[in-house]
Amino acid sequence: MSNSYTILSKYYDEFSSQDCDYVRWSQYLLSKAKLHNVKTAVDVACGTGKMTELLCQAGLSVTATDASSQMLNVASGKCKATFVLQDMRKLQILRKTDMVTCVNDGVNYLKPDELYPFFVRVADSLNDGAPFVFDISSQYKLTEILGNNVFYDDGDSATLLWTNKLSSRSVTMDITLFENQNGLYRRFDESHVQYIHKQFEVEQALKQAGFAVAEVTADYGLPLKPTSQRITFYAVKKCGAATE
Repeated sequence: MSNSYTILSKYYDEFSSQDCDYVRWSQYLLSKAKLHNVKTAVDVACGTGKMTELLCQAGLSVTATDASSQMLNVASGKCKATFVLQDMRKLQILRKTDMVTCVNDGVNYLKPDELYPFFVRVADSLNDGAPFVFDISSQYKLTEILGNNVFYDDGDSATLLWTNKLSSRSVTMDITLFENQNGLYRRFDESHVQYIHKQFEVEQALKQAGFAVAEVTADYGLPLKPTSQRITFYAVKKCGAATE
């Protein structure tokens, strides 16, 4: 992810506003937070902090992590969370927390063999009985909708060209952004790789890492279908679960 979310961080909120309902997603997260009497939360791969801001507004004490300093720069202007520059693969929280979230495809940046180690790190960060809620882009979305397709979005201040290449377990996303500066355009290029995770593989890795899978839904609380594009996992750390 070293070449990801650099210049794109400046326009991420603009281009993600149409298909990311953070307000509704936050209602699902906060319902689980209320159920578990959550006071503190860690928002992993927080991006520009759109969910971090909503969690803070709900009264939670939030620590937000991301591997992109540019994304954190945007996020830090939205709320008074504690922001930490940290790759999710190396997640390390000094004090155990009441909840961990990872919203909007962050887990898709993990290779299949990185799922279990990440979940172990999450479990190590949580109090016993605490919730872990996250989502992934589904196998259907990555293979049937995004894979081997080209997308184009013409915004007010920038134009985005997004070309995808599908392989057996991943989609490589080559993104070209043209920034409009007083009628002159500057070109920027970024490359992203998102990995395909099957639902049963995610559930298996969670259980091996010491979680009980409490609920699996589509898009934060909707009925799960074969054509669902976003799968949401609500897991709970087992009391006394042994982690590495």
